[in-house]
Amino acid sequence: MTRTLVLTLLGCGACLINLGGSASTRPVHPFRSNVTVEVSDDLLTVRCNGLPDHSTGTFPNRDNPHAIREQDYTFRIPRRPRIAETITRLPMGPIGVAINGVPFYNPYNREGQDAAMNEVFDKCCGHPDPRGRYHYHVYPKCIHSSFADPAGRHSPLIGYAFDGFAIYGPNGEDGKPPADLDECNGHADADRGYHYHVTNRFPYLLGGYRGVVERSNFDRRPPRR
Repeated sequence: MTRTLVLTLLGCGACLINLGGSASTRPVHPFRSNVTVEVSDDLLTVRCNGLPDHSTGTFPNRDNPHAIREQDYTFRIPRRPRIAETITRLPMGPIGVAINGVPFYNPYNREGQDAAMNEVFDKCCGHPDPRGRYHYHVYPKCIHSSFADPAGRHSPLIGYAFDGFAIYGPNGEDGKPPADLDECNGHADADRGYHYHVTNRFPYLLGGYRGVVERSNFDRRPPRR
């Protein structure tokens, strides 16, 4: 029988999830205290309302007519991600989730344009869509956010893609942006295996899914390349 534990613990950076038995190795997860996570052998089941743990801009406004609305999200993140035979295109709507429970979106707006170049975000790099879903198209960093990148070190984990692979800030092991990212914005190292990095250029968060995707998370099924 699969064992599950429900946790609402404060996030712990990129710590590993452990289903061991001793009190000192109780299951932990990197999500923040505003997110509820059920840990099973195969999945992290993430439940959240999509409201960030930082300040936001005032919405609606002259650039965005939509108000931020509380959501009822359930996202399922594979705990044992696997590289897929083919890359999966990113759908519209949520493509992953940050450790504060806010979804990541692909790099395009509704018109298929580069969202970073054609949309207006608040100071924390987010905005709501027509359904009131506050989300990020780019690295959600601002003075009100606790996302940070220590000098000379690998950036911390900021969330997960829906294929289960982790998403980190911009810097690799030497404290500099990796030069070997693939078309999905990912690469592998000895400590973390395959993972994604945010970048200050297109595609910003992800360029596609390199792993086998948990498709139950999508608004609708994404096409394959």
